[in-house]
Amino acid sequence: MHDDIVMKLTKLAEGNEAYAEFNKRIVNTEMPVIGVRVPDLRRLARELAPDMSAADISELLMVQDESFDYVLLCGLLITHARLDDQTAIDLTRQYLPRVDSWAHIDVFIEKKRRFAGESWWDFALECLQSEAEFTVRYGVVSLMTNFLDESHVDQVFAALRNITHDGYYVKMALAWLYATAAVQFFELTLAELENGHIDAWTRNKAYQKMRESRRFTPKQQDVIAKYKAKEYRQ
Repeated sequence: MHDDIVMKLTKLAEGNEAYAEFNKRIVNTEMPVIGVRVPDLRRLARELAPDMSAADISELLMVQDESFDYVLLCGLLITHARLDDQTAIDLTRQYLPRVDSWAHIDVFIEKKRRFAGESWWDFALECLQSEAEFTVRYGVVSLMTNFLDESHVDQVFAALRNITHDGYYVKMALAWLYATAAVQFFELTLAELENGHIDAWTRNKAYQKMRESRRFTPKQQDVIAKYKAKEYRQ
C-alpha cells in the first residue's frame, strides 16, 4: 500500500519541479517537497479513503523520512476515511507529531458538521496546552474553523487566554482567529483584544489582518484604524 501511494504521488508530481521548489519556500518545511498540488492531494485522498481502515492509515503514518506531500496526504486520509470521531482523533494525535508546517495544519482542517461535535471541542482544547507549536496551531485553527459561532465564541476566547506557547505559528493563528471573529462579533472581539492579556505582537497582527480584509464596513475600518494607530504609538 505504501509503495503504491508513493508511486501515485510521484506520478501526480511529474512536471511540477518549479512548483515544488516554490512550495517548499512557502510552506517552510524541512521535508522534501515533490510538488503535488493540493487539489490533486485532496482528490487522491477521496479516491483512497473508502478502502482505508484506521490500521492502514496508522501504518502509513509510521513510515519515516517521507515527503511533505505524503504526510499531508495521510492527514487528508484521516479526514475522508469512514472513521468514528474517537478513532479519527486518535489518528490525528498520531499525525500531529509528524507535521512541521502550517500547511500540514491549515490544509488538513476542514469545516464540517462532524468536526463541530463535543469530542472535537475537547480535543482542540487539549491541543491548546501542548508544548508542540503546530499542535497548538491545530487547536487554534480547529476552534476558528468549526466553533467560532454564537454559542461558542465566549468559550473560545476564554480557552485562548490559557495558551502559553509563544511560537510564531501559534501567534499567527491567534491573529487570524481574532480577525475572523471580528467579522461576526466585532465589538466583542475588539474588547477581547484590548483586554490586556493578549501580547502586543498578536494584537497588532490581528488589527493588520482586519485592515487588509474587505469584510468590514468603512465605519468598522475607521475604528480598526484607530486601534491600530494606538498600537503603533505604543
